[in-house]
Amino acid sequence: MDPFSAEGELVNIHTAFIQGQYQLVLSDFDASDFSESNRLPVQVLQYRAQVELGQASEVLSAVSSAQASSTPDLAAVRIYALFVSKGAQDEKAVAEAEKLSEAQGDNLTVQLLCGTILARAGKQEQALQLLAKHQGSLDAVALIVQIHLSQNRTDLAVKEAKGARSFAQDALLVNLAESWIGIRQVCFSDPRSIT
Repeated sequence: MDPFSAEGELVNIHTAFIQGQYQLVLSDFDASDFSESNRLPVQVLQYRAQVELGQASEVLSAVSSAQASSTPDLAAVRIYALFVSKGAQDEKAVAEAEKLSEAQGDNLTVQLLCGTILARAGKQEQALQLLAKHQGSLDAVALIVQIHLSQNRTDLAVKEAKGARSFAQDALLVNLAESWIGIRQVCFSDPRSIT
């Protein structure tokens, strides 16, 4: 069973993260309350929430190099925190993201965080190649849609969202992706609708 599904153990923390309730992700959830197999995904969501709250340096302090070298998810978190703290022009973080994505490209956290880094660094095609490896991840679908929209490829974004709708029904991330597409279509079909 998918831990992020409506029946899954991670649905509440994942939903809070998607909704941008980062402080709630940190304060209302304790990794030790989750099953052993879900503790790492909880920890990753909490580190990502810290980065979004401007606490990238705290994440870099919390995730040791030893932890990162033994756990691809934590390596991705560490690289993402480094990238955010140094800015989009940080070539070291981009190079590390490329290296990690080549070695651990089948790992979902690596796909999401390294894909985000690559896309923000102007390497959208490389990010899309990495994200194409996902196995039914709505987080990956949402990121792919965002990348296509940034490339002004609404047609590809629509195709991606439509494909996700076929297996995700009424999932929050699919609804958000379709909303982003709808906004793009409205804004570009009638320039007066922007005001």
